[in-house]
Amino acid sequence: MTQLENKVALILGGAGNVGEGIVRAFLKAGAIVAVPSRKSEKLAELSSYLGELAYPERFIPIVGEITQIESAESIRDQLLKQFGQLDAVVASLGGWWFGNKPVTEVSITEWQQYLDSNLTSHFIAARTFLPVLTERKGASYTLIGGAAAEVPIPNVSPVSIPAAGQLMLAQVLMQENKGSAVRINEVIVHSWVTTRTSKERSQPTWISADDIGAFTAWLASDAATMVNGSLLRLYEKPGI
Repeated sequence: MTQLENKVALILGGAGNVGEGIVRAFLKAGAIVAVPSRKSEKLAELSSYLGELAYPERFIPIVGEITQIESAESIRDQLLKQFGQLDAVVASLGGWWFGNKPVTEVSITEWQQYLDSNLTSHFIAARTFLPVLTERKGASYTLIGGAAAEVPIPNVSPVSIPAAGQLMLAQVLMQENKGSAVRINEVIVHSWVTTRTSKERSQPTWISADDIGAFTAWLASDAATMVNGSLLRLYEKPGI
């Protein structure tokens, strides 16, 4: 029996580069895995990359927009109607910014875009899916964040400032849900990440998307029931 067999998992951001590794790990662990994306072609690409792991009965692609409350609620309702349960949510949301300019030169459009994609998306996800998990024995909710939340990096404020807000959101959620059935943890990645698209320029010390996926899948399993309310930092591998 695999560690996540009979569990239903929702991977938010699963069609992204890091999310792909998380989806792959949950499927390998035996879970039913739902992945929403606003673009159907991204879901088709993900299914192709997953290959034989994307068995139709266990890989559930959903066209939907997680940054819109109505769409997020529709995704929630679809899963509950289809499976009658939700056991694990991973929120791997947001992206990097390559604007490379100081705060005072960031446009209001850029600021609002990254505030929505990197922070508001996490708020909507928690607001929509956490209430489903609070009374589900063995349930887990895992947020994925980056070092920019803790280390002030100049010229990437649209990433670092929302990341700090996301980190505080995670800690508030942990406090507000103490005593409930759901375990809430945040994985903070202090490393560049090797993904399918960055593999050619990656370094041996980088953490891979599959590494993050394996760790996150373990967090969602019954083997990790002692891990709750934790900020878990993943650092680069030792030099070779």
